[in-house]
Amino acid sequence: MKGIEVREIREKLGLNREQFADLLCLSGYQAMMNIETDFRKPSKLTVRVLRFLDDQPKKKALEFIDNFNGYETE
Repeated sequence: MKGIEVREIREKLGLNREQFADLLCLSGYQAMMNIETDFRKPSKLTVRVLRFLDDQPKKKALEFIDNFNGYETE
């Protein structure tokens, strides 16, 4: 998956880089920038999550994100 595709999905969902990095369990803004500029490739699991989110209508994708964020790690 190309960085431009990742950025388009993030923008479709109305999330900033920090929020999107948190959703994808990345270390933060810089990690997201590295993916969006093709300096770093996302993992296979991340690509699957991104493709799932991209296939959903915005409302359903945001509902999924809300549910997903409800499972906090300890």
